[in-house]
Amino acid sequence: MIPITVPYLKLHSSFRAIIRKLRFISWISYNICFCKAALILLGKFCFLSATKLLAYHLFDSHSNHIDQFAGLIFSHKLVDIAVVAVLITYLTDYPRNYNVVEAARLVNLQEGISASTVIFLTCIPDAFSGRLNVIFYSTISCILGLVLLFITAFEAAASPLLKRLILIGVVLLAVGKAGMQHFLGPFLADQLRAHEPIKLNISEHRVSARKRVWWLIPFFFSVIASVQLSSWRVISTFTASATGITLFIFRLGIRFFHSTEITGPAAGSSLAVVFRVVKAALSKRHLNNPYSSNQLYRNDQNQVHLFPQVKFFRWLDKAAIIEPSTTLISPEEQEKAGRLCTVAQVRDTKLMLKMVPIWTTFVVFGLIVSTGQTFFPEQGNQLNPKGFITYLLVIQHLSRVFGNFLCNRLLSKWIPEAKQKGAKIVRILAGMVLSTICCAVAWRVEVHRLIIINNKGLLDNTDEVIPMSIFWLAPQFCLLGLMQGLARDGINKFLTDQFPEPMHDCVSAITELVTGFASFVNIVSVYFNKSLFADTLNSSRLDEYYKMLTIVRFINICYFWWISTFYTRGDDTAEADVIPQATGREEEEDFKVIVV
Repeated sequence: MIPITVPYLKLHSSFRAIIRKLRFISWISYNICFCKAALILLGKFCFLSATKLLAYHLFDSHSNHIDQFAGLIFSHKLVDIAVVAVLITYLTDYPRNYNVVEAARLVNLQEGISASTVIFLTCIPDAFSGRLNVIFYSTISCILGLVLLFITAFEAAASPLLKRLILIGVVLLAVGKAGMQHFLGPFLADQLRAHEPIKLNISEHRVSARKRVWWLIPFFFSVIASVQLSSWRVISTFTASATGITLFIFRLGIRFFHSTEITGPAAGSSLAVVFRVVKAALSKRHLNNPYSSNQLYRNDQNQVHLFPQVKFFRWLDKAAIIEPSTTLISPEEQEKAGRLCTVAQVRDTKLMLKMVPIWTTFVVFGLIVSTGQTFFPEQGNQLNPKGFITYLLVIQHLSRVFGNFLCNRLLSKWIPEAKQKGAKIVRILAGMVLSTICCAVAWRVEVHRLIIINNKGLLDNTDEVIPMSIFWLAPQFCLLGLMQGLARDGINKFLTDQFPEPMHDCVSAITELVTGFASFVNIVSVYFNKSLFADTLNSSRLDEYYKMLTIVRFINICYFWWISTFYTRGDDTAEADVIPQATGREEEEDFKVIVV
């Protein structure tokens, strides 16, 4: 048996090695696409980030010569990690010396403006002629904002002019962030789709897989580069100069982009359709509800009570009624005059209005996210070792990616199709529970931090490093990422599954607007609780504020559970028959998290 067994084992081992090689080759061909347009998008990130590392190791980070190499660095993601995510620490440091309430107000203003800009760019028709223009002008706005922050970083003393420049810079940075964050990904997707060999049968799975490969590499380069940046002068110099180089390289590579995608229309006009349907329905309020499918314009499904069949929105069906006696002869003329809408437009409007209650449950969730993005970095600004806050931001981001990825895999593999809708609600609920736990953990950690401050006599000394490890904050940053991966990305997945594909971008933008609106709510919340806040975080009672948010969050969970019961009812099969869904896009949300 030995002479037979040994050759068999060798043959079996060789066969398995061949299989592994074939699988690897298959993975490479499936996930990697050598698209020139994508190479331009990736190359600018890797080149600038790699040269940043070279400059850092050749020159001391505190050397005056480092400014000469500012033009060789950066990636767009670096702006998020090194500037936007820790903006509050810039505002409270010397010589800006914003008090904690003013700094929080400015950071929340930036977040709210960014979310509002997203909804404008995504849902208002003809705002721009295409995604390429949105990216270009957004990058210019980002450059101008970074230049103003660069100027203020070198000011030796605070002044009214300094604060005005910072305010203008923050607003410009918010506008730039909105366009770059939400349009670079779709633009890359368009390029990869145009690069597909079979135009009539594009594999969205393969496009999503290739997007992840093209974006993961620059993301990790940006993380590595951001942890090397020490002072705000270095950060502002690098980011302002390198964003200009990024834009220059982007414009140089325009001839490599697929021309059919460059001049494409701006994404979506779904909000305009909503207003049009409401206006048409109000103009026909004197009519009775439709009693025959022949009364309705472009009624392919032969419906009488249009989907979704919500009694409160029954009056919207009148927008699709063809008026028999009117000076406008044909239905097309009625539609052109704004008095007639298609059945599909009425359906989309009713679907969007139906989702308003569940959107309201995310205002408090957005309040927690806004609080975490505002006060969490400031908590770690004085902890030991100082300057390690970037590592916690990476933990937060990876936690979000992991939570979203795990839930998507569990839903797709273990949950039957008939129970998918309820499972997505449970996912969102789990994220909201984690947000409550996040507030509770942050509350207890802040109590511990304040005890150390009082024991060491550091209440009025904001320059001294607190003898407490910064990794005490790791659990709350991790929970902040997990709750976003479960709830925030979960609500996007839940809502986009309810709508036809053309409305997906607008629905996601509205969700972004709701959570961004919570930033304005946070401004009001801090104002009404101003007795808890002093000039510095050390002398404030942030622990009491976290405690209050924990209670509010628990109440909001109960509200969400009650609201969610209305969305788990109904016939999912009928819904699927009425709403045309895109196929092959299950992995799209994974990529969106990576981009964010």
